[in-house]
Amino acid sequence: MRPVTTILMLTLVTTAALTACGSDVRKTPPAASPSPSSSASAAPADVDLRHEVVAHGMLMQKKAGGPVELCIGGVLDSYPPQCGGPTIEGEFSWDALEPERSEGITWTNDSVWAVGRFDPKAGPTGTFALTQPVRTTAPAGMPQPSPSGRDFPQLCKDPYAGGGSKSAGGPEADTNPLTNLLPTLDGYAASWVSDGSSLFNVLVTGDAATAHREIRKVWKGGLCVEQRDVPTEADINAAQETLGKEGNDLGILTSGGSVGSLEVDATFVDAAMRARILAIVEPWLTPDQVRITSLIQPLPH
Repeated sequence: MRPVTTILMLTLVTTAALTACGSDVRKTPPAASPSPSSSASAAPADVDLRHEVVAHGMLMQKKAGGPVELCIGGVLDSYPPQCGGPTIEGEFSWDALEPERSEGITWTNDSVWAVGRFDPKAGPTGTFALTQPVRTTAPAGMPQPSPSGRDFPQLCKDPYAGGGSKSAGGPEADTNPLTNLLPTLDGYAASWVSDGSSLFNVLVTGDAATAHREIRKVWKGGLCVEQRDVPTEADINAAQETLGKEGNDLGILTSGGSVGSLEVDATFVDAAMRARILAIVEPWLTPDQVRITSLIQPLPH
């Protein structure tokens, strides 16, 4: 499916692409993301498919008697939900999982943990051969995923400096001139809204004072502009677009720009795959500016 480009407004104003099975998508499992003040996290251990692995996602059986799939990527928020993933093999039972059923479809509303061996070449989406019963709690040594706790702070003490006014940035204010201007700023990196919906925080790699003056020509509401040495939005978008064209065989499920990094989620990531992803985006991003997450992970020992 072709990537869909979205603008995340009222929380983070940045461009991101999502490759998934629909437009209203929730990610399973929830993945932590760096806050605007942090850098991309250190690379996790690469997956070796010669050993047991762990996957976390919801289970889906699309018809009675059909195969059970482990949805480790995007899930379309419909009723029943829609998703897909590796086919479960081995001894399996719904009995202890309290699934929901509708229209001949059976699924778990909560994500489960599966331990086994993953074969990405078996069938269209691979197979996951269970070596342990599916469970609702993480295996020993595997932390439970948690919400990101992403923080989008106000970047300055006086957001009305330079000709701003509290009365100019209310909920009815026209933000289109501002959002159209932002990508044209020298070194524009990202922006987000704090204090409800009236205060824009902007990061640039160029001169912050110059950017502030340019924005004040079209936006008189709350405004903070800060210079930071992070990738520009243009660089992240270029890296993401090229990855989408050249990395179709890498099992990438989603990718999107965060503040200071490109975040990539793949079905599984081994050393060769990680190296290839980094080589594809190298013209624009350094390795510490790329956050690669393998949704199938090594089993802790």
